Amino acid sequence: MGYGNFLNVTSTTLELQGSLIGSLLAEKLRTSSVSLSSLPTSSSLHQFLSNYKQWWLELVSEDPVHVVVETVLLFTIIVVIWRGNGSASKKKGKFDSKLTHREKEQLISDWKSTPLTPSLTPSEKRIVLRNSTQVTDYNGTHILTTSSSTPLLNLSTFDFLCMSVSSTVKSASLETLKTYGCGSCGPRGFYGTIKPHLKLEEEFARVWGVNESIMYSDGASTSSSTVAAFAKRGDLLIIDDGICEGLLTGVTLSRSNVKSFKHNDMEDLRKVLEKIRKEDKRMRRNVLEQRRFIVTEAVYRNYGSILPLDELVNLKNEFCFRLIVDESLSFGVLGPNGLGITDLYNLPNSIEITTVSLENALGSVGGMTIGDDEVVDHQRLSGAGYVFSASAPPFVSSASVASLGVIEEDGPRMIKILKKNTASIVKIVNNIKHLELRSDPNSPIIFASLPSSNEESHEDQNLILQNIAEECKKNGVLIVATGDHVTDHLLVSSPPPMLRMTVNVMHTEGMLKEAGKVIESACGKFC
Repeated sequence: MGYGNFLNVTSTTLELQGSLIGSLLAEKLRTSSVSLSSLPTSSSLHQFLSNYKQWWLELVSEDPVHVVVETVLLFTIIVVIWRGNGSASKKKGKFDSKLTHREKEQLISDWKSTPLTPSLTPSEKRIVLRNSTQVTDYNGTHILTTSSSTPLLNLSTFDFLCMSVSSTVKSASLETLKTYGCGSCGPRGFYGTIKPHLKLEEEFARVWGVNESIMYSDGASTSSSTVAAFAKRGDLLIIDDGICEGLLTGVTLSRSNVKSFKHNDMEDLRKVLEKIRKEDKRMRRNVLEQRRFIVTEAVYRNYGSILPLDELVNLKNEFCFRLIVDESLSFGVLGPNGLGITDLYNLPNSIEITTVSLENALGSVGGMTIGDDEVVDHQRLSGAGYVFSASAPPFVSSASVASLGVIEEDGPRMIKILKKNTASIVKIVNNIKHLELRSDPNSPIIFASLPSSNEESHEDQNLILQNIAEECKKNGVLIVATGDHVTDHLLVSSPPPMLRMTVNVMHTEGMLKEAGKVIESACGKFC
């Protein structure tokens, strides 16, 4: 197409545009409620359109591409406006359609929910039902369940000091329940903070010798929220490869750089730290520009081993790391006063961030994080479990305060009893030739596995230990077969199948001896 023809076509298009605009304006005038006196006269409008056409023709001669693009856009706008008016009329008029009652009922009847979890096979269902135990009564030493007609000796729970059956703790809980009711109805930062919460935080800080502590409403989320509150993308976490699920969840949520060392092996930790130091020198990295933490447990939930805190503190000071230690299973258990791993090693204030579950030795619900003022204040805005979860019922805070009082008053005596009972059950395990002690002999959580020389697969070992635990249950002793742990986390090892036994301060030597006979008999039957 020649340039002259292009101008002719464009001119014709502009004339059509002018006619179309004039028609649209006339239609608008007819439907408008604006006073005609306020509108321009027809001669003025004709003059405006003539000038508009002349301006377009001049623009065509100067920049034809610009005119074509603008013309296309103008028509597009007109089409969009026209279709929009049609859609609006459909909404207002006869095209509006609603479902009838019959159609609604048909849709509801046809809807099928999708299961949130995969269905179990018949064999898996039998295993779940066999291992499910519903507790109907508990007095500290014995448990009554729906699957047993007689009480079972309790060697399965973490209620080491039997605070959950303490009359002092129950009375404190009842008084608070009468005063404040059951729930607090909101997160701590949003009308969920009540005086018993503040009282517990004050008491925990006093016992620990710091200014502040912070309470979470759930024990498991305490450690996971605390780790994720301080460690972020780009930071460095060195973790023991045997840490429990709560800490591991926090490590995953932090999205930090993670390295692991062999479970409770300080020599391997030193190798990891020295390798990091060499890399820092090679990369000329300023270590002060990156937050670095070592993450461990004081008493490991999956192994029953005890952290060598004195060695760890020396390493963290030498290599400029901070410590995050979970004392959920050590507080109330270790040390001459029962105040945990720092009490055991006489190293107060040697840990920067400490997490404690209230659901073990304290016989309550929730968890605490202890540190300096900066550590606590930071979590009030960054701890997900604190910010977004409803606060714990006030009476469980009063229960924890009462438990703290009992530990301070009677802790040394209870710790002596706990040590004695621990030594008794460890001696029993060591005397059973079919079992091998895997936990620390000073830990009230006792783990035992089949001997290392055993050649069965993990699956076969798991089945044997499950049978032993079931046989013990039939004969009045409740212990736990931990099963074959499988983890997808590349930096965490899976503990072998083991039997887990726990002791508390209400067990007597006679009870533990009878339990030893039952366990030995079951091992002889299936090993």
